Amino acid sequence: MQIIKKVKVKQIVTEASKTVLLQKFQNRIQKLEQEIQQLKFEQKKLEHQHKLNRQKVIVKFKQELDKRTENIRFWQNQLEQIHTLPLESEIFEREVDALTEVEVGAKWDNIMTEQVIIIKDGTVIRIDEVGE
Repeated sequence: MQIIKKVKVKQIVTEASKTVLLQKFQNRIQKLEQEIQQLKFEQKKLEHQHKLNRQKVIVKFKQELDKRTENIRFWQNQLEQIHTLPLESEIFEREVDALTEVEVGAKWDNIMTEQVIIIKDGTVIRIDEVGE
């Protein structure tokens, strides 16, 4: 039988990965800024179409705009932090699902041991098991 478990992926910071991360963060900020502009346009359009529900439209769009503005702040913070990271440090990139084989008689603690995949410049360089 196979089960799915979460595995963390970490990246080793290099000059090349810093450049890629900076570009990725800048792209996310730019995309969020575009979404904000689009939402503002849609809000104005709906406000004129639904004069009776104007307040509801304003509240709903404010929530969406605030969410994106907060995301922009987060990514700007990430941009600032990437500049201060020393080369060869490990940073969390994401979490992925992994299929794990479970057999009768297997040690459950061994199966559920946390694993971390370490990547350097797009190549897996090791897989660590982190004991609890």
